[in-house]
Amino acid sequence: MKSIFTGILLLFFMMVFQPIFCQTTKLWTEKDRKYLVENLERTKHLIVRETKDLTDVQWSYREDSTKWSIAQVLEHLGLYERIFAQEADIMLSIPADPLLDSLSKPDATYLEWMGDPSPHKAEWNAEPLGFMKGKDNLEFFLFGRDHIIAFIQNTTYDLKSHFTFRWGDEKRRSIHSLMVVHFGHTDRHLRQIHQIKASGGYPL
Repeated sequence: MKSIFTGILLLFFMMVFQPIFCQTTKLWTEKDRKYLVENLERTKHLIVRETKDLTDVQWSYREDSTKWSIAQVLEHLGLYERIFAQEADIMLSIPADPLLDSLSKPDATYLEWMGDPSPHKAEWNAEPLGFMKGKDNLEFFLFGRDHIIAFIQNTTYDLKSHFTFRWGDEKRRSIHSLMVVHFGHTDRHLRQIHQIKASGGYPL
């Protein structure tokens, strides 16, 4: 009889306190924070290095009518700063669901996807219109990137317990993974900038 009572009592404590333990145990660590900040900063500084001394002609050069200029690449990146910041903000308003982390893909999967040299089609809301001139595109990018870096540096949210929706097989993506895609996407377009500069008609 005593063992039955003990078992019931143990079950009661598990039911009461397990949710509390789950809520206070963070999946997203300070190491994860450092990893995101370092790579968001790294890709930001590389973009600045590649574009800060461009002439207006270099900013607007297009290899042909089907290719983007460096200005358009920066506008595209700047648009994604805002798209991902808004997406993260909206999804953080929903209660955390740490059990979904079991469905998460490793960071390397997203970086491999962003490293794939085959063309990716930009979503309509991230297609550059080309109305901004020269360094305005860099400032547009930097304003958004600095906002995201400050958010990652200071957030108290568990970014591996909050998820956003995705089409296809993935279905859900953590905010941490969203930010891994974000800096991987910047690396992808840094390679595009290098290709533009290496083209035969690029003005020196």
